[in-house]
Amino acid sequence: MTKQKEFIGTIILFSLLRIILASTMGLMPQDAYYCYYGDHLALSYFDHPPMIAYMLRLATTLFGKSVFTLHAADFLVTSGTLYIFYLFLKRILSGEALRKAFLLIVTAPFITLLCVNSTPDVPLLFFWALSLLLIHKAVTENKWHYWLLGGITSGLAFDSKYTAVFLGFGLFLFLLCSKDHRKKLITGQFILFVITFIAASLPVIVWNIQNDFISIKYQSTERASSMSTGFQFQPRLFLGYFGSQLGLALPVFFLLIFRSSFDSIRRLFSRNKFETNTLLSASFTVPFFLCFTAIAFIYWVKVNWIMPVYFTGAFLAVAYLKTDKIIRWQTGLSLLLHILAFIELAWMPIPVNSDDTWWGWNKLTKEVKTVKDQHPGYIVFSDDSYKTSAALNFYLPEHVYGGNLIEKHAFQFALDDRNVQSLAGQNAIYVTSELNKRKRQDEGKVQDILQRYFQTVSPLDSIILKNDKGIVQRKFAVFECKGYLPPAGTKLHP
Repeated sequence: MTKQKEFIGTIILFSLLRIILASTMGLMPQDAYYCYYGDHLALSYFDHPPMIAYMLRLATTLFGKSVFTLHAADFLVTSGTLYIFYLFLKRILSGEALRKAFLLIVTAPFITLLCVNSTPDVPLLFFWALSLLLIHKAVTENKWHYWLLGGITSGLAFDSKYTAVFLGFGLFLFLLCSKDHRKKLITGQFILFVITFIAASLPVIVWNIQNDFISIKYQSTERASSMSTGFQFQPRLFLGYFGSQLGLALPVFFLLIFRSSFDSIRRLFSRNKFETNTLLSASFTVPFFLCFTAIAFIYWVKVNWIMPVYFTGAFLAVAYLKTDKIIRWQTGLSLLLHILAFIELAWMPIPVNSDDTWWGWNKLTKEVKTVKDQHPGYIVFSDDSYKTSAALNFYLPEHVYGGNLIEKHAFQFALDDRNVQSLAGQNAIYVTSELNKRKRQDEGKVQDILQRYFQTVSPLDSIILKNDKGIVQRKFAVFECKGYLPPAGTKLHP
């Protein structure tokens, strides 16, 4: 009874912490960018499938467009993810093992990250957890409606993020390696799973067909090309990946995923028989985990890419947890990190030297609006991929353009504003952060770059953002650009 109370108390504590952090969190560029998706509904988008757009559009339609609405949606969907994951765990674990495995996930910082930042991973992990639950029911109970529903939810996971292909691969690998279930590969139920997976993925498929597979090319062939072009062993990239995952899942959990993955491979080659639940968990964990771990030696693997492996990884990891000591240690460390995160969000004692920050976007918008009011009829644009353009679009009523106006990478903005020739002769206000300005130094001075696309370019007063103590936190360069000279051709991703 004491352990049960401790278990429930931990869940409630971390839920409250995440509510506080979600309420404190300001607007991130990703929040604004995917909300921009939702403001422009489509079957899919340049760099991601559409589910995050549908999720945020529903939230803002029901509760109004605000930063709080976005993070409330993230928190509610992620809470649903945890509940579904618990239902899945109850099917494969019981007693102390169930409690420990669930606490590994509940206390993991990556769950908090999902609650405070709108990204495609939020709906991905919701449908990933739901797919695991339905796939397990399909395999163990072999009822056709579970195969159908499992295919649909797996397809919806693919509509959230392309890494959901590992769901289909994991199921195929499990059936292939399982003597007891291998025959299901040639049954109508598995074919039904495949058909419904494809059917649920049709929005992404159709959109890519209509747009020359630009999204799939960007996420697959272009990334693969960049890997092969600069193919070389880079330990610092792996160390960055390793360190970020230690923080994302906490050291014990992440290191146990490593150990269980290699133990699973050794067990497979030694032909030791796997229990069904162990083989199923390994099939959804090991290939995904080792694939991105290997890539990390030659390419920067982002912190969120392997989040789904922790769900089934928790089942594998718990076999090594013989006492409650490690779980309590992880819970205490996670609690400390959450307190530090609140301090950073509320007062930012450690400056964030990046445009990937939650601070200052609303202040920037007020300053930009003042400049625009002084230049009626001017459009506004920025060229740091999507960050500044997305944030300004979130707060300003009029459309803010991306860097494709000056042939820079603009992600979804490049697709939405393909016909830049229609802006010929237009006057514009150009806004860029000092960080982005420094990144572009090798291309020449900002004013020289802008003069290739405008008849005249004049610098305006920089926008300097200070905190409540008067300390400068961020700087933005601003230019008045007259007489737009659009490039001859349209480049979607120069």
